[in-house]
Amino acid sequence: MRAHLRIELKSTAGETVAVRQGYNSVLQGGADLLARLFSGQGAGITHMVVGTSDAPESDAFGTTALTEPTEVPISADAFQIDPPDPVKRVVRVRVRGTVPAAGAVGTVREAALVSRSGDTATLYNRVTFSPIQKTDDHELTLFWEVGFPYGDLQWLL
Repeated sequence: MRAHLRIELKSTAGETVAVRQGYNSVLQGGADLLARLFSGQGAGITHMVVGTSDAPESDAFGTTALTEPTEVPISADAFQIDPPDPVKRVVRVRVRGTVPAAGAVGTVREAALVSRSGDTATLYNRVTFSPIQKTDDHELTLFWEVGFPYGDLQWLL
C-alpha cells in the first residue's frame, strides 16, 4: 500500500496560502488494522489527525506519539473508491477532510489517518512535511490517495 497526501492551506476568502505533498508510512498499527478488517474485525478509517512533530516514527509509533494533535472526523461520503486501474494494477481510495479555521492553530508538520472506536484509536499511517503556519482564519484541507496493489504480490511475503 502506498498513500500520497496533498495538503492545501486556504484563507477564508478561498485563496491558496500553502501547499504540501508527501508519501506516507504505514505504521505497525495500520498493518494490524488491515489484517483485522480482512478477518471481519475492527473498524475502518474514521478520523484524520494533524500535529506539530516531524520526528521520525518507529515500529511502536502510535496515536499517543502525535504531538499536539487535532483530530477531525471523516464522514462516510468523503471516501471515493476508484475502479481498478489495469495499467498500474491498483485500486485507489481517495479521502478528503478539512480542519476548520478554529482548529490546529499554529505550526503543523504531520498528518495521519486514524480508526477510532470509542476511546480506542489506531493510527493507520503518518506523513511529515515542511511546516505550515496555520492561523484561525485558515482552513487546512487534506487530500489522501491510498493505493492497494493487485496481481502477483509474492514479493511481499
